[in-house]
Amino acid sequence: MQIGLLNRMLAILATLAALTVACMVVAILYTRGSQDFFQTARPLDAYGAYLAMPAVALGLRLNLGLDNLFMIFYAAFFVVLSIRLRDMLDSRLLSTALAAMMLTVVLDSIENHHIMTMVHSIEAGLPVSPVDGQLQMIASQVKFHASYLGVLLFSFGFLQLGRLGRVIAIALWCYIPCGVLISVIPVEQAKALVLGRTIFFVFAFILSAALFFSQAETSGQETSGPNIR
Repeated sequence: MQIGLLNRMLAILATLAALTVACMVVAILYTRGSQDFFQTARPLDAYGAYLAMPAVALGLRLNLGLDNLFMIFYAAFFVVLSIRLRDMLDSRLLSTALAAMMLTVVLDSIENHHIMTMVHSIEAGLPVSPVDGQLQMIASQVKFHASYLGVLLFSFGFLQLGRLGRVIAIALWCYIPCGVLISVIPVEQAKALVLGRTIFFVFAFILSAALFFSQAETSGQETSGPNIR
């Protein structure tokens, strides 16, 4: 596949991923509803009280729908990225990086659909166990840690894509310690870090869109070459 086409695909996917997360953030700010609440084990009545607020319940459903869309975009992005970087990184490293990101996608999907199952059960008066919240917390943390491994390995490829690529790599490196700290400190103290983790990840997608749009234009000019008569 031509490098120019891969660059355009990556630019488009990065743009779609960044826009989707931006919409999620706006929805969270307006409704206060987010799946983040369900990513921590809580007393059963806390979930019911959370969903009792109409705006929150609507925001949660909207957020989960957007997150399901985001999964498709970022999964496709990393698949194409692994193809784009195949001449720059060892195939074993790329395979491990892609496997980590695909595990992230699988766990993200399980997480979202499990949360929706909990929401449906609570609204329908069906029994929900404290174990549901505990398993949800484990799945969420494993999901994020799989993504940390994936982005760390992919960052070595970004380092070879010029100055902007190095900035993206740094943003991805910042994403990792934020997430690791979130997993070990009390929930109420982690809110700023959760926001920071989101900012670094979205920032990386925005910069990736700029990087690959620029590289797509460059590769297109190189392909066309000078028009000599």
